[in-house]
Amino acid sequence: MKTLDLHGIERCDILHTVERFVTNNFDNLPVMIITGNSSHNIGKVNEIADRYDLSTHKDQWINNGAWIVNA
Repeated sequence: MKTLDLHGIERCDILHTVERFVTNNFDNLPVMIITGNSSHNIGKVNEIADRYDLSTHKDQWINNGAWIVNA
């Protein structure tokens, strides 16, 4: 599964980075996005998923730091 790790990405670049990753991988869904425990990053992942009518869920129910984006 293709993975994007948001650690080290500037906060102002998160939305664009997530959107570019998701749109570049429409043919490779599902993808994983590592957000860490940042509510900002998690919110941006869900914002992009909603924009493209995709679903998101935690990689593991006990881990808020990794999200799966799927069609």
